[in-house]
Amino acid sequence: MTTTIDGNRKWCPNLALFGDSNFALFSSSTLLVFSFLISLFIDGNLQNPLVRWWNISPTEIAYRQLGPTPNIAPAKIFQIDYQNDELVSPEMQEAFDRDGVIAIRGLLDLDLLKLLDDTTTNMILKKKENIKTKEKKKPRVLTGRKKNPTQFFTVNQGAIFSSLIDKNSTVSTSDVSPFVKVAMMSSIPRVVANLLHFDDCDTCANKTLRILRDIFLAKDGEEYVCGYHVDDLGFWPALVEKPAGDIGINAWVALDDMPIKNGGGFALAVGSHSASWKEEAYNLTGSTHSFPDGGFQSARDVLDNRPGNGTCNIQYTAPHLHRRMEETKRVYDIRYGDVIFHTRWLFHRTVPFHRDVVSQRFTDKEDPLLYRRYSIRYGPGATSIIPNGWSTEPSVISEEKNGGRTADDVSQYDAAWYPRVWPSISELELEQMKILAKERLPTALVTSEQRKRVTRPRLK
Repeated sequence: MTTTIDGNRKWCPNLALFGDSNFALFSSSTLLVFSFLISLFIDGNLQNPLVRWWNISPTEIAYRQLGPTPNIAPAKIFQIDYQNDELVSPEMQEAFDRDGVIAIRGLLDLDLLKLLDDTTTNMILKKKENIKTKEKKKPRVLTGRKKNPTQFFTVNQGAIFSSLIDKNSTVSTSDVSPFVKVAMMSSIPRVVANLLHFDDCDTCANKTLRILRDIFLAKDGEEYVCGYHVDDLGFWPALVEKPAGDIGINAWVALDDMPIKNGGGFALAVGSHSASWKEEAYNLTGSTHSFPDGGFQSARDVLDNRPGNGTCNIQYTAPHLHRRMEETKRVYDIRYGDVIFHTRWLFHRTVPFHRDVVSQRFTDKEDPLLYRRYSIRYGPGATSIIPNGWSTEPSVISEEKNGGRTADDVSQYDAAWYPRVWPSISELELEQMKILAKERLPTALVTSEQRKRVTRPRLK
């Protein structure tokens, strides 16, 4: 027996698992160290030198630190029952509060959808004619190989305004475009208000809901898409809402059937609006959360100091987050007229068409696929604050004082750049929209586009 000088038993050999010898002690110590490394490996806490030794990438470790993959409910499209006064059922509300997204079928009147269908079809036909004029004798090529790819065939921001320009001199609720009717006068604003609990909130008596941006888009066969992101100020011109519960909601209206088997639809990372890693994703993509107080002061300030690595690039800058979003994504089997409602801070991306589908249509000499969607971004009027500083936002370009104002205040002190849709629309604001569309918006849009050209390379 090994003892110390004072007769007490040594503690070291007690660690030996295979006997009371130096070799046994060495073997046992080696086993303990090995076991410790295995436990670190399982927990995802190995540091870089050991990572290389075990051939585990830093990306894999970052992914494991996110914890187990949450279980998400299967995609369900809720059917509206107009015999029931309650547009948003308790089940729908629970699903939205949990997932950050729901899809509804049968919400929009078929006659109204037909009007919007005809209007958007004509818009696309006009663009195709313009393209044919410019590229008359160029051979047709398979999409997906463009030198400077774009995500959409058609992008029309501010459709509720552009559709007013060619109308008669007076505007009334009976004489407006399908875009205005869908965005402002359909059941969609009421659903949004319900999802935001405006109807059952003791402090909501004076709340309003306003349109912050609307966009008509048509996805073609081009393979480029923007990766998982939340819309930044260019597509959602309001700062992060305070209090945080006062979120905005995007209503995404499908104007074509979009079967999952074809691609071309919409993927949403369920629950990402409340995920523990959301702040990391905001910072890495340079979302609105990471912008400086007071905004940027010039184009150079944006180019030099905008944080993050680009709105669309999370697959490359944070592959561990992209992987988690893919694992929790939901893609709906969309039909014409379906509406997807999702919170402003839910990460999402467009789905490219499957290449074999595009190739087959090319081989059969059929017209290329085009999937149309109309997106309306709604925000609480009292807490949606228009950003200060250098801006591409038309309302701020036209009137600098609008920067820093709420959407409610912009309409009160200037004009209806962000029209009210709940609890009611305003005939006065409809008149103001007409004036803006004809007199102030065109000039502001020219300046906005010039500024976007300067910053576009950095934003990509």
